[in-house]
Amino acid sequence: MKIKNLYIIAVAVFALASCKVYPKLSDSTEKLDRSIRPSAGEAKELSIGNYEEFTLANGMKVYVIENHKLPTISYSLRFDIDPIVEGNKAGYLSLTGDLIEAGTKNRTKENLDEEIDFMGANIGAYSSGLYASGLSKYNNKILDILADMALNPLMPQAELDKKVNENITGLKAGETNADQIMSNVSGIILYGKSHPYGEIMTEATLKNITLQDCKNHYNTYFKPNNALLTIVGDITLAEAKSLVKSKFENWKKAEVPTHSYDFPVLPKTPQVYVIHKEGAVQSNIKISNLVKLKLGDADYEAVKVLNNIYGSGFSGRLFKNLREDKEYTYGAYGGVNSNKLVGNFSSSAKVRNSVTDSAIEQFLFEINRIRTEKVNPEDIRNAKNYIAGTFAQALESPRTIARFAARIAEYKLDKDYYKNYLKRIDAVTTDDLLRVAKKYMTPQNINIIVVGEASEVGEKLARFGTLNYMDKDGNKASAPAKATKIAAGVTAKTVIENYITAIGGKAKIEAIKNISSEFGMKMQGMDVVIKSTVAQNNKYYLNVSIPAMGMVMQKEVMNGAKGYTESRGKVTPLTADEIKDYTVEKSIIQELNYTKHGVKTSLLGTKTINGKSAYEIEVTMPSGAKSKDYFDVESGLKVKSAKTEKTPMGEMTMTSFFENYKEVNGVKFPHTLKQEAGPQKMEMIAKSITANGTIDESIFVVK
Repeated sequence: MKIKNLYIIAVAVFALASCKVYPKLSDSTEKLDRSIRPSAGEAKELSIGNYEEFTLANGMKVYVIENHKLPTISYSLRFDIDPIVEGNKAGYLSLTGDLIEAGTKNRTKENLDEEIDFMGANIGAYSSGLYASGLSKYNNKILDILADMALNPLMPQAELDKKVNENITGLKAGETNADQIMSNVSGIILYGKSHPYGEIMTEATLKNITLQDCKNHYNTYFKPNNALLTIVGDITLAEAKSLVKSKFENWKKAEVPTHSYDFPVLPKTPQVYVIHKEGAVQSNIKISNLVKLKLGDADYEAVKVLNNIYGSGFSGRLFKNLREDKEYTYGAYGGVNSNKLVGNFSSSAKVRNSVTDSAIEQFLFEINRIRTEKVNPEDIRNAKNYIAGTFAQALESPRTIARFAARIAEYKLDKDYYKNYLKRIDAVTTDDLLRVAKKYMTPQNINIIVVGEASEVGEKLARFGTLNYMDKDGNKASAPAKATKIAAGVTAKTVIENYITAIGGKAKIEAIKNISSEFGMKMQGMDVVIKSTVAQNNKYYLNVSIPAMGMVMQKEVMNGAKGYTESRGKVTPLTADEIKDYTVEKSIIQELNYTKHGVKTSLLGTKTINGKSAYEIEVTMPSGAKSKDYFDVESGLKVKSAKTEKTPMGEMTMTSFFENYKEVNGVKFPHTLKQEAGPQKMEMIAKSITANGTIDESIFVVK
């Protein structure tokens, strides 16, 4: 099977693996001016649903929000725990929640699962609490299970071992994910490794965790005098009091420690951090600094309005500038985020490598513009109107009232805080926006963090601040090595000729009249089978299926002159441009036909791929579509391919790695293909690849 065919397969598989449908925007939608919104009315005093409260003798607070419209009930038991430094055992807090779900002294995990499934309920735990929801007719049973889990967790060693292994597997799967890298490293840069917000869970820290660590966390912080139970749904206050007392009144209170931390040190001048992600064709950008802002502060409402104007949605300045005007990205967002411990100002986007520095310029432009120019009254009115509308909509949910009640208790706010929220929003002025923008958006001490191909973007970013390089674990790294000098006489043509020779030579390739393959992969725990046949005279067949479901996910057919693709029963004929490209791509080894079909190639230089030098070749197909292929300098084999395409979700880059070459009729084919597209990753392993077999010509019939 020829390499490019595997690459095309993955596009369909990834799209289906996401289990989401992203409709294409119509022309009328694209032309819609999202900034035009109904004018804001005068802010009114809101009528917010009441909640009842009581406190048990052991100090446990309970809030009850009655709502009898539906026969449902929900519970949230939350413990007020300050952020905790986990040190060389980062991860034990989240594992504590997993262990609480693993059975009690009265119920095995199997018993718990059976009881919960029978009721159709949802009950679980996390590092600082538990939750439960279901039908109110099972009210007593649901709370009984919740209380049993909270008071009597078994915490078995076997479950800890299982969860540690699962987390390690997850870390390995995400170690090349740009979003995960950004999350880890930006935390270290902003807060420092010794701050609870700057810690990273690693394989090493997970292996350091003992069962006693998790038990100590539970025994220290899961206390009634540190707990708030909110109850929402089909229940009366009297019923709630009776139930809660019967389940929790014997729970013994105890002293709970608190924690405080110094505010992290801000840089005195702008800092640029580049984290190398090998072969990345786009940059993940985050511009951030830290602020002191929490719910209830005097600036809170002005910041909410500011965020809406600056970058909280489609109508934000960042979105309009970087997506709609410059077309650098699918989306750009940002704003000031409050936090009880440490807040932050952050702006982010994902852009292609070539515009990384230009995108950062626009971020800085918008930051400076909103700090120095007064916002026009119309934009302020639109922002206030949007905030009022979404706030009113949220009030339709009784769980919003529960959340408000919990926040009032946590932040020690006035009981009428939310009742007067929109009045405070309406009172925000142009001068307020200018003041808070200058206060919280401070370009003199920002951190510009970029995860991407360091050799392509690094040096261009030095003009924005002090340039630093880091690895994916947040450690200082060296600047990327300069590209390997290309030997005299090496061209795109010679690189491709060398590849043809490396896999077996022109004569052996032309001796193959057809090739059939079957690859297998896992998707969401299910086996996916990918079968294809390529024959001379531009005949091609592909079938991607899930045998266990009897489902064909994707089908592609070409008979030499025309073809179609089929997905979920929908048949789409190939366009003229697609047929031009398929004529090249759907061949045994496409590189053998480049000259014949007018494919253009250009040697761009060298890149390091998996620690080894590789030639980078830009390939331009007959339709004009471009991709980049990478050929190992030493072996001559193709080791990687990357192609960026426009989708309804914005530009998406599919990166393929070709490994485990084995001979089939004297020609080497990769038997392992690893692919990445955004956060999605998959690995396809060859079950069989055969050449010059008997094939059924009916598979090439075009509908």
